[in-house]
Amino acid sequence: MSLQLLTGTRVLEMSLLMPADHVGGMLADLGAEVIKIEQPPNGDYVRELGGLLAPGISEFHLFYNRSKKSLAVNMRTDEGKKIFHKLLATADVLYESGTPGSKDKLTADYESVRKTNPNIIYASYPAYGYRGPYSHLPSHGWGVYAFANTSPIVRMDDGRLRRGVNPQGGFTDTGPAMVALTIAAAMVQKLRTGEGSHIDIAMSDPLLYQQHSEAFRIFNDYEVKIPHSAPPGRSNPIRFNYYDCSDGGIIAFQAVEKKFWDNFCHVVGREDWISTGDWPITIDFGTDEPEIEQEMIKIFKTRSLKEWMKVLSAADVPVIPGYTLEQVLQDSHIEARDLVYEYDHPGFGPVKQMAYPALIDGVEYNPMPAPYGGQHNEEILKSLGYSDPDVAALRQAAVIGEDTRLLQK
Repeated sequence: MSLQLLTGTRVLEMSLLMPADHVGGMLADLGAEVIKIEQPPNGDYVRELGGLLAPGISEFHLFYNRSKKSLAVNMRTDEGKKIFHKLLATADVLYESGTPGSKDKLTADYESVRKTNPNIIYASYPAYGYRGPYSHLPSHGWGVYAFANTSPIVRMDDGRLRRGVNPQGGFTDTGPAMVALTIAAAMVQKLRTGEGSHIDIAMSDPLLYQQHSEAFRIFNDYEVKIPHSAPPGRSNPIRFNYYDCSDGGIIAFQAVEKKFWDNFCHVVGREDWISTGDWPITIDFGTDEPEIEQEMIKIFKTRSLKEWMKVLSAADVPVIPGYTLEQVLQDSHIEARDLVYEYDHPGFGPVKQMAYPALIDGVEYNPMPAPYGGQHNEEILKSLGYSDPDVAALRQAAVIGEDTRLLQK
């Protein structure tokens, strides 16, 4: 099972692709019953993206859709709409990511949903939101990044344009977490007031939110001085930098507070460095001390990474190994934090992936594998009162369907 913090909460998910799927994925990891409403037979085509492992299963699908149930129902049919609204009456949250208006014909828009479930929490995560001149525009993820300045415009020497890369963009932004957190907050409000709500968060909004510091300088005509910024030609502050060790390892050194810098100076026998630096606000990155930098480079090469970690951590100096992703995933700290989840995916085989990053006393993390399209059709329909003959008739009429590609492997 997943973490049981949201046990008893039923979430209907109507979304496609990674950023949107991640919202429901977080809620599922936290224990909510997330039912993915999909168009049969293939459903969410995230199953085809991010590295295909088998027919209908990809690495992205295994991560973003784990612990969810799948109901593959054709909501373009009257019977499909009927099934949806019977299920909707049992739900706490409906989460969708389509362009405003795209759910109208499916009777899955907010006003139609409220007629069936007046107190529903209806969360929308479209590209540009429900309000604003661009709200009607369809978009893929990169279009959102382009608008929010997280995919910089690069002009090549021959005049052609190409997409730049910004680490704030892609799947690392805070958007999905912000939507999931807001849904959880809306559930708390519902417990207090009994009322649901319509949450409108555009995918572009959190990307702009993350750029608050740059935005402040644009909005406000103030002189903003960044303390101890690097002078022209220098970009490696000596107290906040990587250093090579004797064994080829790299250490991340972070002694930017006076107490930590003093501790380091005592360890390496350079008490004469204690009086160096400028500490008007407790922090000094040390960007104007090239002579000390050269000495520190020599000093760090006198011991291995393991030796430095032992000596400096004992002296209360903030250091940590500077790792590649492959190295950090092999570190014992990752095992101690239970950050890797291993399981056997039925029909595919053994899988190892990152777990939800929260440890809860007394709660074991053991999520369900990501479903194939329509995997839970019978379970969900029978919970709504449909009989075996009813389910068979719905399948025969193509109201429901299953993606059996993986099963035919």
